[in-house]
Amino acid sequence: MFTLSFFLNIAWQSGVTPDTFNNYLTLGYVVMGVISLVYIVSLAVRQRNLRQDIQLMERLLQDDEET
Repeated sequence: MFTLSFFLNIAWQSGVTPDTFNNYLTLGYVVMGVISLVYIVSLAVRQRNLRQDIQLMERLLQDDEET
């Protein structure tokens, strides 16, 4: 509750325009974009590793069936 009243107090001060917070908004979008990109890359790496593990298991299973 304190933070909401703090930000409202800042917004209601004389001489403060809403445009002063655009930098924080842009920074927030950039941070969320970076976090999303890191998450997507992490998912891609995990999927690649799972495919490699499945291929290895299939090879081991084929080798086991041949012997």
